Amino acid sequence: MQIMTALKYFLLLLVGITLFVTSGCAVDNEFIAKLPLFEAKSDKIPGLEPPWKRKKLIQQKGLQGKTVSDSEKEILVAQLMVEYRTSPDPNMRREAVDAMAKIPHPKRDGYMKEILADSDPFVRLSALEALGKTYSGTKKELALLLIENSKKDTDKDVRLTAIRLLADSFPKPSQKTVTKTSDEIDSIILPALGEALYDKVPAVRYEAMQSLHKVTGKDYGNDINRWILYIQYQKGETAKPPEERSFAEKLPTIQLPMFK
Repeated sequence: MQIMTALKYFLLLLVGITLFVTSGCAVDNEFIAKLPLFEAKSDKIPGLEPPWKRKKLIQQKGLQGKTVSDSEKEILVAQLMVEYRTSPDPNMRREAVDAMAKIPHPKRDGYMKEILADSDPFVRLSALEALGKTYSGTKKELALLLIENSKKDTDKDVRLTAIRLLADSFPKPSQKTVTKTSDEIDSIILPALGEALYDKVPAVRYEAMQSLHKVTGKDYGNDINRWILYIQYQKGETAKPPEERSFAEKLPTIQLPMFK
């Protein structure tokens, strides 16, 4: 009982102190507000922009680069590259890459190739996506670049993206034929996609099968063994390609509930 009474008086005392601090004449409140305990302090550091503001400025440069002159585009691309090289934050580096991708300029592709060596996989992924969608060189050059990254990158998502972009760089044949594909696809893309069929990551192997379907127009579904046989046929190791999926194989499997 005594403890409850003491606690009651303590709460009343606390309320009284609060009312005293927040009430009274303006002079007293002004004096109290100047005390170190109540003084408002800014967390801004002179000469350093907060992350949200830097992000907004980077995005604005990317939007400006769509409409300005070529000389101004070169300046904006150079500024974004400086932002990329000097930022320790991978999120800011990625923002710089995304903004740079919006600015069509000859020097941009060279910068993007440099960024493919970034330590952060998400930054490399943004650079790879930008090159795959906006590369100004030939398709063969782009294919070789994507093949290189599909093999050497240590991150599975980067390898997977390189494989997908590799297939998107060549149009799907309009007609299915049993003859071999063009020499360019045969000598560059198909061996790379065939090698990806042996990747240790299942998602990469799956993407390799999807990309082979886009490139060749063949339909072997997700039967990796048929795709391997098809690659062997393209290399001349077998006399004929494997049979494509039949109509029955393409039908979805429907499992009916068990009735008792």
